[in-house]
Amino acid sequence: MRSTGRNFCENGPWRKQWNFAIFCSALPIFWNLRFCGARVPLGRFEMYLYGMINVSQKIKVAVSHLLRSQMELDAEDYGLKSLSDLCNRILARYAEFTPPDPTRTGADDTLYKNVPPLQFSLNQAGESFANFANFFTKNAGTKIATLCRYYFECYVNMPRGKRECFIFHDELDKLTAAAESRINVSLTNRGERKSVSPCFLAFSPSQVRAYVVVCDDKVDCATVGARFHSLRLCHIRGVAPDTASKAYHCENFELSRQAETYREHFDPFLCYGQSVKVKLTEEGARRYNKLSTNRPKVIAMIDESDSTQAAANAEVNGAALNGAGTYTFECSEKLAKVYFPQFLSDADILEPRELHLWFKEQFEKAAGVYRSI
Repeated sequence: MRSTGRNFCENGPWRKQWNFAIFCSALPIFWNLRFCGARVPLGRFEMYLYGMINVSQKIKVAVSHLLRSQMELDAEDYGLKSLSDLCNRILARYAEFTPPDPTRTGADDTLYKNVPPLQFSLNQAGESFANFANFFTKNAGTKIATLCRYYFECYVNMPRGKRECFIFHDELDKLTAAAESRINVSLTNRGERKSVSPCFLAFSPSQVRAYVVVCDDKVDCATVGARFHSLRLCHIRGVAPDTASKAYHCENFELSRQAETYREHFDPFLCYGQSVKVKLTEEGARRYNKLSTNRPKVIAMIDESDSTQAAANAEVNGAALNGAGTYTFECSEKLAKVYFPQFLSDADILEPRELHLWFKEQFEKAAGVYRSI
């Protein structure tokens, strides 16, 4: 049975005073051991004394609204488990950033008092950062949270496509090594396990997304280009190299040449060499000029008066259509299914025939939904 005195010290009104007395009495002993050169391990006492951190400890970081919103956007776009997961991935690779200047520790936390702080627990991968942070903050006289904010700001200041490569560096390293060794890998993309040969890494025109172009093992495709796919790096998981294999895109000259063609003329939808013919109304032409995201390139226009085809003087994302007409776009079927549905009745997909039927079926389904209302 526990004594009354012990209960009084642990749970009674003198608990804080009692703990402070123990702290003060132990302090001279601790400092004497340190002064004499004794190798005293870092424990809870010293961590409390210096404001140090260790693995699994919860950290609260005051940040600006812009920084927090950008990190939230990345965590969602990359399919990460949580914002805490992103924080840990950044700090695990702190050594790749420029070391902070001890004389410039950043803004006062009170500047961010109206923004919810980032809160996360440091995982096992952050052990190296914890050791560095404890040493740095002790000598620089700054806070752990301030140091964390510095590295989060370094991360957000990177171009977004580079951030994607930074977060998924493990998968990217394996894919790059496989491409250099010309071997195949098995990977999971959006929950589907497949065997592919990595060809190259590329970025979207705006440099906000990273893609890996791969060639699959389906030898019965109608065209050579149909074997190639552009995969978002952040959607790739579980890369496993097959060291005994030979890369699919190196099987013959035609496949190798196609891979190089896509490298030279890359776009996320691999449109080069493919075309879609579309008839636009006046309103459709205006929408095309306005909607620039994923906009396909105009490569020709049909002159309705004499039925001849004339080359369009337009560049990618810089086209300006001169009214209604029938246009040929450099566009894959995948891109057409993403871009042209927003035109509704102002765009009629003429070719390929299979794509025309797909749009017809989709709009009939949509019409059926509204007829029942």
